[in-house]
Amino acid sequence: MIDQQTTGIFMGRKDNRVPPRTGRYSPAIKIPLRSRDDNRGFTLIEVVVAMALIMVLLAIAAPLMSAYLERSRGTTCLSMRYVTEKAEMTYMIEKGRISDGIAELISVGLLEREPRCPSGGTYAWLQRSPEPILGCSVHYGSVPAVAEAAVLYASGFNDQTGLTRLMGQWNTGHGTLNNRPGQESRIGFGSTAWADYEIRVNAVLKAGNGYGVYYRADNNPNITGYVFQYDPGLGNRFVVRKVVNGVEQSPFQSIAMPAGFPVYNQSHDISISIVGNRHVIKVDNQPVLEFQDSTFAAGSGGFRTWGNSEAGFDNLNVVQK
Repeated sequence: MIDQQTTGIFMGRKDNRVPPRTGRYSPAIKIPLRSRDDNRGFTLIEVVVAMALIMVLLAIAAPLMSAYLERSRGTTCLSMRYVTEKAEMTYMIEKGRISDGIAELISVGLLEREPRCPSGGTYAWLQRSPEPILGCSVHYGSVPAVAEAAVLYASGFNDQTGLTRLMGQWNTGHGTLNNRPGQESRIGFGSTAWADYEIRVNAVLKAGNGYGVYYRADNNPNITGYVFQYDPGLGNRFVVRKVVNGVEQSPFQSIAMPAGFPVYNQSHDISISIVGNRHVIKVDNQPVLEFQDSTFAAGSGGFRTWGNSEAGFDNLNVVQK
């Protein structure tokens, strides 16, 4: 007789049943794996290794970022010098002589504003004829010693070297000095022996009632000296006050900002020149206040903010007058 299994083969049917094991059975070795419900954190060694890798990456990236920022400032400086040289050449072609300087190029409309090196370098003409060449003490050429000696202090605000924190919190980053809003903040720079000089700085008010620039001040927390204030909190005005032991007196010089003047989130060039008892203050190279006062004969410079004001400063230069 033909059994059922043999019949299945003859009829083309496969039998998928697994034959029983024979002989001695050895179970497979089980490898313990971390279950999905295992909530254990990283081990101390894993954390230390990760931190070490991050530190190595930062050590590599920091010099590269610094070099990139310096190349960027060098490119900006090159552009500034190029525009100024072309303006001087245009002046020479139109007038048949060299200009009296940057101020004249601005006054005749060939330059919008005074060029400034983003690294705090000093500009000086290396030659004017036949082709103007403008040198920079940081990026190009050998600027005459007289021009370099006229610089009392300069900062691109890559760090806080030369600055004295007097009150509040300040930080530097990406070439800008910034305050922390919500408090009275004061910071000083320079020598209290400075007498006749000009402060030039680029400043922007991002929010709040304004910012101030100290000059002929004593560089103390309870400061004494003059302060020029960019002050929308007083109804969009430029004012000058005298400060004695940290207490501000009422403005003794004041003028309204021009109609349509961009108060917030617009960078402005601030220039404060003091020679003897004569004060000349310019905003975007336009005189806004000019007066005489001899209350304070010498002193350093500085910045202040108050209340919720948020401001940024960059490209600070102080030159001897």
